[in-house]
Amino acid sequence: MSDLKKGLIPPQAVDIEEAVLGAVLVDNASVIDLLHVIKTPDVFYKPAHQMVFEAIARLSNKNIPVDILSVSNELRAMKKLEEAGGDFYLINLTQKIASAAHIDYHAHILKQYYIKRKIIGLSSEAIRLAYDDAVDSLELMDLIDNDFVKLHEEVASGKTDVSWRETLQQVARNVEMLTNAGENDLIGIETGFTKLNKMFGGWKGGEFIVIGARPGMGKTAFVGSSMISAARAGHGVGFISLEMSAVQLATRAVALNSSLHLKQLTLNGFEHNKYFETLHRVTSEMFDYNIHIDDRPALNINEIKRKARLLHRKHGIKLLIVDYIQLSAGAGKDIRTETGKVTQGLKALAKELDIAVIGLAQLSREVEKTPTKRPALHHLKESGDIEQDADIVAFLYRAEYYGLNIDEELIGPGENSEFIVAKNRSGGLGTVGLWYDANRTKYMDYDPLSGMNENKFTNVHVDQPYVYPPVQPNENVDGSIF
Repeated sequence: MSDLKKGLIPPQAVDIEEAVLGAVLVDNASVIDLLHVIKTPDVFYKPAHQMVFEAIARLSNKNIPVDILSVSNELRAMKKLEEAGGDFYLINLTQKIASAAHIDYHAHILKQYYIKRKIIGLSSEAIRLAYDDAVDSLELMDLIDNDFVKLHEEVASGKTDVSWRETLQQVARNVEMLTNAGENDLIGIETGFTKLNKMFGGWKGGEFIVIGARPGMGKTAFVGSSMISAARAGHGVGFISLEMSAVQLATRAVALNSSLHLKQLTLNGFEHNKYFETLHRVTSEMFDYNIHIDDRPALNINEIKRKARLLHRKHGIKLLIVDYIQLSAGAGKDIRTETGKVTQGLKALAKELDIAVIGLAQLSREVEKTPTKRPALHHLKESGDIEQDADIVAFLYRAEYYGLNIDEELIGPGENSEFIVAKNRSGGLGTVGLWYDANRTKYMDYDPLSGMNENKFTNVHVDQPYVYPPVQPNENVDGSIF
């Protein structure tokens, strides 16, 4: 190893390795604790200890009790007994025990050293390749990124399970929180819409939400409302924008958070100074929002995961938005397979970081071949595993966009847009009515008593509970997402 040539000893703790293995050799019950934390022999630095651990793991897999005799026999069967130091070395390990009760703590120390050794190895290889003129620099960056993502996933996969008792206690705490919550209190993250807050209880950590629509329906406008509402409530938000620039998103945020029209902000400018006062007030209000936008194009799922972990660690984000899923899948590949990798990765990320992840999805042109142009789950069929991986699948639909009449049986008076909940693992399905303001590219609640709230971005509360009609997908149409 290059570090040894420099006089550096790789991170390790042989004395702790001896204590851990010795504890297992005299207390078979501690094997379970050890294997919960350590999954591979490479966590041990000393080769002899790697062999002993491998023998212990093999015995455990065969449900054979672990002690000096069984480990000795297993090493002999592996033809590694003498290489591991023989029976004398096994006996010597049992003299190095600190306490079997501390095995979990000691095992985690060994894992920390193992991770550091892996980082040193990956970094050394990256440096070696960086000096090679035959290696493309961009390909090297992808290689380094993939290697560290794999290491992170390996470390994450080693998390121990949660006890059944702890899980039930968490269920009880959740119910208690729901019981004690006020009418407008949320267990999850503010969605930006009163009716959706009531339907979902907010966007929840660990959930992967997919919102699909055809171009022009306002997918980005919808999640922009969620982004601003979550940030206003004090939550950190990460936005992976594969389509729009950060400035474009911020401009839309100003429009939806004020009475200013998008054309004023992007084309025409202001006719009166009072509009500059509004602009200054709105931008000042949003200046300290914990929002982080990455607008680099064509990020793959590994890059998105790396960015999300960084934002979670540094800024404590609770909501991640990806706009949109298919752009992350890349071009010129098996798009169905690649899209599936993206959705699986986003769902895993939601669970790993305990954050809500919203992924936007572009729908098939086949939607527009139906009489109503209303989207349904089968329009996601050729998009990998979007429907399977998502906890919630919803669609945005505006009949007026197609010059069609609004279905007043599905949405209320004054509403012009449908939020169609087609899949919901934790609740009901149905259609929620919203109002879309094209001038500000903004979705909002509609207050039947006072009309739209033009000058402020707030949730409007209705006196009567809203009834969610069942979703009515068109069963006769099938099609590709592309």
